Amino acid sequence: MKSNADKLSNKYGVGYCRVSTSDQAEEGLSLEAQEEIYRKRIKEDGFKLLEIIRDEGLSAKSLKRPGLQKILRLAMDKKISAIYTVSSDRISRNTEEYLYLKRTFKEYGVELRYTHQAMMAEESATSTMVDTVLASFNQFQRDLVGEKVKATLYAKAKAGYMPTGAPVGYKNIDNPDKSVSRFAQRIIVPDEVAPLVTESFKLYATGDYSAYDLCELMGRKGLHNKNGKPFSRSQFYEVLENRVYIGEVHWGEVHNEHGLHTPLIDKDTFDRVQMILKGHNRHACRKRKYSWLLGGFIFCANHGRRFTAEWHLAKKLAYYHCANPHGCGRYIEANDLEGRIADKFKDISFTEEFINLVIEKIQKVFYAKRNEYESKRQALVNRRTALESKKKVAEDKLLGKVISDEDFSRIRDEAKKGINDIQTELFELEERQEIKVDLAQEVLRFTRNVFQAYKKASPSLKRHYLGFFWERFEVADGVIISSCPSPLFKELLRLEQAIYNSEKTEITKKDNGSPSVILKLPELRRQDSNLEPYP
Repeated sequence: MKSNADKLSNKYGVGYCRVSTSDQAEEGLSLEAQEEIYRKRIKEDGFKLLEIIRDEGLSAKSLKRPGLQKILRLAMDKKISAIYTVSSDRISRNTEEYLYLKRTFKEYGVELRYTHQAMMAEESATSTMVDTVLASFNQFQRDLVGEKVKATLYAKAKAGYMPTGAPVGYKNIDNPDKSVSRFAQRIIVPDEVAPLVTESFKLYATGDYSAYDLCELMGRKGLHNKNGKPFSRSQFYEVLENRVYIGEVHWGEVHNEHGLHTPLIDKDTFDRVQMILKGHNRHACRKRKYSWLLGGFIFCANHGRRFTAEWHLAKKLAYYHCANPHGCGRYIEANDLEGRIADKFKDISFTEEFINLVIEKIQKVFYAKRNEYESKRQALVNRRTALESKKKVAEDKLLGKVISDEDFSRIRDEAKKGINDIQTELFELEERQEIKVDLAQEVLRFTRNVFQAYKKASPSLKRHYLGFFWERFEVADGVIISSCPSPLFKELLRLEQAIYNSEKTEITKKDNGSPSVILKLPELRRQDSNLEPYP
């Protein structure tokens, strides 16, 4: 009779490596280091190594990664029995997609094994719950980092600098002045096609050229888009409407008329171009003026269409309503509907077991990261102190006529550059640590009181909370008819780690005064519940 080791020796395992630039800097675990760990663990566990698969420099927010797609094919073809990777965030930082992958691998008899994330000896309700919650935290951290990055980009735009890639006619470069603030370390300057952009504005301002003819003419001269291809007519219109060419910076809600880059055209010429465009009906604004908290979550129970929202300027109120072109029921005041949805979080809580597990995990991870942060910060401070000492010694030698003026200038410039680089590293290190503190605070607030956490959250974070618990809400004639939980919320309810006080009927009155049921949620696991039964 074969032993377990003999049985495993006929099965194959793969190692999955994924490192993005920021992850590698933060975790300190290179692709080579991951490979070595996987080879060792696969051999120790009795599997045969089939292959080490890499996804280099790719984000985990999407499943469209060549390496991951290859692993899926191997699993579905039953060519592998185990996948080794560092932790669950290597696989995916999207909760729903991670749960999908986990179910798929289980269906085909493939184990997920982590080398740097605790795993329980056998699969149980508790282990499944912990793994699911960790997956949601991975997505939450990705979203929180996105918010921090967006805030930095807004601050850069306010300071007068282009926050992202340069438009046609400009190029991004490192600022040659190393003594500038961190926002000015990357700037835009005119490139070799800038004169063609200037010529385009001047020719169109004469009124003698159509946008179509001018686009074709400038294309022959070499004015192409960032992909090196000729502009389409719609792209060329965007160039003529872009206020960056008169020295302004517009980014989201930031409108800075005093950008710090070199303009390619004067304002008078730009204004003449806009007048001509307006005459050709090119002045219509196609950008969204408002963003709505419940966008994508509210659906019409009668037509299945998403709700849209709009401002009633005369009443100074916003309303949600069904997008059905022939009309559907009454409009719902935005604050009213958003308040009703917020009230649903009052009925959600977590068990003490769940809260204690989360706190224990947060403490362990946070203290480890804080120790790592303090160690890295001290190393950078020591390097900065050494460079400052080197600069002072050079100053003393210059005054003592020990070194020449040229040697002093070289030493001073090298020291200044090194100090500036270290300051940037310190700032980035502190930003990452602040993100970890914010994450820990938000997670603790979230587990203790979901409703209060939701109320205090920013609009973007509120949308994350909505997506954490709900897939959609169906509304008819101003009344919430049903609520569909997210896969993650379903899982927590099934594992009895989340509590939803659903034996409750909310009553409202229609315009005629007769009562109507807003939402009736019987016991969660009954088949007639609004909450879809867990499959």
